[in-house]
Order: sequence, then structure tokens, then C-alpha cells
Amino acid sequence: MSSSHAVIEISDSDDDAQPPPPSSSQVSATSRYSDNDVLDICSSDEDLPAPGDPEFFRVLGDAKRRRHSSASASTRSSCVDYCGDGGLDSTDDEEASPKKVPRKSRASTSKSIRKPRKTEEEKAAEKEVKRQEAERKKVQKAAARAEKAAQTAAEKEAKKSHKDANKLVGDKKATLQDMEIILSPSFADSPLYHAFCTRVAEYNMTVSVAPTRAVRGFDVFSWRSTMSKRYDPAARAWLPVAPYIKNEKTYLVYMTADKLVECLRDEDGAKNVVRRVRSVYDGHPDGPLQIFFMIEGLKAFLRRRSRIQYTKDDIERALAALQMAEGIHLLYVETVPDAVERLYDLSADLGIKPYKLVERSHLPFCADTHQSTGADLADTWTKMLAQVHRVTEAGAAGIAARFPTPRALFSAYEDVTDASADEWAARDAVVMNCTVSHRVDGTAKDRAVGPALSRVVGTVMWERDPLALAYRGT
Repeated sequence: MSSSHAVIEISDSDDDAQPPPPSSSQVSATSRYSDNDVLDICSSDEDLPAPGDPEFFRVLGDAKRRRHSSASASTRSSCVDYCGDGGLDSTDDEEASPKKVPRKSRASTSKSIRKPRKTEEEKAAEKEVKRQEAERKKVQKAAARAEKAAQTAAEKEAKKSHKDANKLVGDKKATLQDMEIILSPSFADSPLYHAFCTRVAEYNMTVSVAPTRAVRGFDVFSWRSTMSKRYDPAARAWLPVAPYIKNEKTYLVYMTADKLVECLRDEDGAKNVVRRVRSVYDGHPDGPLQIFFMIEGLKAFLRRRSRIQYTKDDIERALAALQMAEGIHLLYVETVPDAVERLYDLSADLGIKPYKLVERSHLPFCADTHQSTGADLADTWTKMLAQVHRVTEAGAAGIAARFPTPRALFSAYEDVTDASADEWAARDAVVMNCTVSHRVDGTAKDRAVGPALSRVVGTVMWERDPLALAYRGT
């Protein structure tokens, strides 16, 4: 390091050009001073004011600042020399080093990122967007509540419809409101048409007339029903469906006795009528057709012996052969009221038939599962006994007269079962001597309950095997 008091030799020779002596600023630039170095005011070429002069401290501060800047440059130059690039002087190091970017003040930085104030229109637009978003969410919540309520109502309605569809139908009159009978065009304004409309008016049954005859030369009646449920054999339940029209597979050929005799004159005349009906209405999806022949005034026709060519036996044999060959059913009526009652019964039977088929498929041993309550306990017990197969009302009354309560009858079965060695024989004879006052047709005639019927009652009342047949011994 050079000292400020070193002697500089100046050569007098002009051959070797020597560099000029370093100035005080160059000496200070290559010197390394720390913050604690003593400032030599004599190393500066500038003349300092006297210490009492006010300019003394200003000039002294400028000199100190220059010294610090020169020391920094010298430090960077020495660092470059240390790294192997000693050919660069302090001036090149100052030019190569990046300039220091002045740091912005905190106040200016916060001011530069501050968002501009919103105008009234922007505030109003933002408020409107928020209001619309809130309204949209409100509408979505209301829609979700409405959808949930609708789903709950639909499930409730479906449950109610399923319950209504599976109600037990035991009254065939209640099914007439869904039935419709279609008469032949020749009965459009006949006494039969008006009488039948009057008969079924209270049940709201539909009576209509076909526009044309389906079978030329013969009057054919047909039926159709409005169905709102369908039976599912797998689930064993009725399923509600959209209402649809079902054409019944039952048809009735209405003819007078004179017309029947004309058909019987030809050996195949009546058979041809049946075949023509089948050719028009066959192809029914629910199975083969069921055909009825309703004969009007046959008894009156047979009384006019002078006008007939066939005897009663001939007609009966011809009709029996027709039934066996074609599988038809015969109905005989003498007056219009008789025909009306027959048509009414047939319509009601068609309406109740699906429910009866389902009932018999589940309970084939029960004649009727819908029974009203008796007027008193004794009447109820009599109705219960009448539910046993082949036991009539008169037979039930005779059994109830001897055994007035269920406990009395069961005690009798228990006593004979415990006391007798032959349990079957003793049980089958418990009600065998009960009195039956009337026959099925209402004729008064006292007789005893037979052994066959007594065995049936004993099997139903006291049999412990659930698979035992009630018809055992019959």
C-alpha cells in the first residue's frame, strides 16, 4: 500500500515513458479503507477552508463521500483480480457492475397498487349481479323443495293407488260400472234395450248398440270392460296402470225358437253359426272364445205341436250334440224380463270373474272369502259353519243347534279323540246325527247330516296336518 509521504522519482530520460504520478483521487481509489480509518485531509489536492469556516464541514463531507465510493470500486476491482481477471482496472469494474436500482418507498408502492374507486354505475351493476345471484339461489332452493314435495306426493299417490287396486272385490254389482254391453243393431229401440238400461241404471253400466251386424243374419251381443289395473302373477298383486279398454272373449248369439229350428233343419246349420262367430271374433289374445246361445220362447214353441216338425227330444238331442261338438253354453228365456235378468247376471259375472280367478288361485278350497258379520253371535257362528265345503245354511243351523258355540264343538272333538282308540272314526262321527231341516232348494225335510259331510266338518275343524285334504273320504 502506498504512503502519502512516499518520494516519487521523476526520470529525466525521454526514452521510457513513465506514467504520470497518481493523483490523490487515484491513490484513494486503490486504497482500502475501513469505516474506522483516519481521513488524511492532506492527501486531497483541494484546499480545505479553515476549520472555523462554515464551508469546512461541507467540503469535508464531500471528501468522505468520494472516499467511500472509491473504496467500493477498489473492493470490486480486487475481487475481480482475485477471481483471475486482474487485467480490468477500477474504471472497467464500475462500468461492468450493474447499477443499483433505487428502492421505492412504502408510500409510493402502496399508492401504485391501490385500486381506483368504483363509479356509481359500477357499484349499481355489482349490486344488481349480487341480487340476481341471490334470486337465482332462492329459485333453485324453491325448485328443490317443490321437486321433493312432488316426489313425496307421487310416492304417496302410488302407495294409495296400489292399496286401492288390491282391495278385495266381493260384490259383483260393483264391477258393473266398468262394464259395457254392445247389443246388435236390431235391438236399437227394442223393449229389451230399454228394459236393460233401466235395470243397470243404478250401477252406471254402459249400454251401447253396434253400428252393423258382425255376423250377417244373426244378432250377436258382446262385452268390453275398462281396466285400470293389471294382475302380476309373480308378485301376486294388482298393479295400477293407465286405463285401457279390454274386449271380453264372451259373445252371445240371441235367437228365437223359430230361428233355432231353422238352423237345426240342416245338420251343420247351428255349427255353421258358431263357426261364423269364431271366424269374425277369433284371434282373441286372452284365449279361446266363450259363446252363448240365448233361445227365446222355446217352451211356447214346443207347445205348438201342430207347427213343429221336430219333437222335444229331437231338439234336445240336437242341442246336446251342438254343445259337445262346439263347446257352447245354452240359455233359455221366455220373456223380455227373463232375458234382461240373464244379461244382467252374465255382465256381473264377467266383471267379477278376474277377481274370482285370483281368489281361487290362492284359496282353492274356499267357496267365498267375503262374508258379512252376523246379526248376533249365534248368527255369526252359523255363518262360520256355512263356510265349510258342502255345508248349507240349514246344515249349519242344525250343527249350531247341537253345538251352540265353537268351544262346545271343539270340546266334543277333544273328548272323543281322547276317549276313543280309533281317533279318525270318532272324530268323523261328531256331527253325523245333527238335523238338517231343509234341502238346498228350500224344501222342508228333516234328515241327518251324513257320514261323508261329517268327515268333512271333522277334517276342517280338528285336523292338525296343514296339508290334509278337506275332501278326505268323499
